[in-house]
Amino acid sequence: MSDRQRQSPAMRLAELSRRARVPRSTIKFYLREGILAPGEPTGRNQAAYGSQHLERLELIRALREVAGLPIEVVGRVTRELDRGWEGDPFGEAMRAMHAQPASDATPADADERAALRVEVLALLRSLPWTTDDERHLYADELAATLLQVRRYLHPGYAVSNLARYAEIAWLLSEAEFALAPGGAPAPVQARGDDLAEPMRRAILASILFERIFASLRRSANVMRSIYHAKELAPPTTKSARAAKPARAARTTKAKRARRAGR
Repeated sequence: MSDRQRQSPAMRLAELSRRARVPRSTIKFYLREGILAPGEPTGRNQAAYGSQHLERLELIRALREVAGLPIEVVGRVTRELDRGWEGDPFGEAMRAMHAQPASDATPADADERAALRVEVLALLRSLPWTTDDERHLYADELAATLLQVRRYLHPGYAVSNLARYAEIAWLLSEAEFALAPGGAPAPVQARGDDLAEPMRRAILASILFERIFASLRRSANVMRSIYHAKELAPPTTKSARAAKPARAARTTKAKRARRAGR
């Protein structure tokens, strides 16, 4: 047990249940399944629980209620978390959430997907911001999705087209870290930082802001289609930024003119 765990205030099961908003029967189930670490024994059939148990329950609730992950996947995520910096709880959660549905893939499909994976990995490794750890590149998911793009949408779609998407993804990541209220508190390995709370925040942020970005992307694509349908020139990124102050200035000018005419 870490120094942080030893110093955390002790709670009885009833208080832990109340603060975590998780029924006692559910907590006992998590204890039996090893998803939640046992408390510090204080007597016969009694134990004290600390803030690390509260944080673990908050993570489990997020995985169950927001990510919609089944309990066996939650168990895999928490086991990875228990491995500390050697584990990959974030990747485990993301792979479970974005797993490709089972399909009747032919040997030719498997060969094409494998070839695409090689191309995707080469592209990803050429980016200035990627590391050598393949677990965090999601090449299998990208290759499987690209195969579907070629099969159902754009035959011969080039892997090199992903370079621009990757550039935008890095800019989006920069914005997400910068806009996080209070900053994005990433744990530091050299300090031996605890991972439970940062991991909960990272998983939740990934899930929720992916939904936000997807909604905004859909809206932008619909609006762009409307511009094209009406044969209007859609604003560029720079002109869209400049348009708002210009519209505001015109509105202010019109209001002043109306007041002057009264």
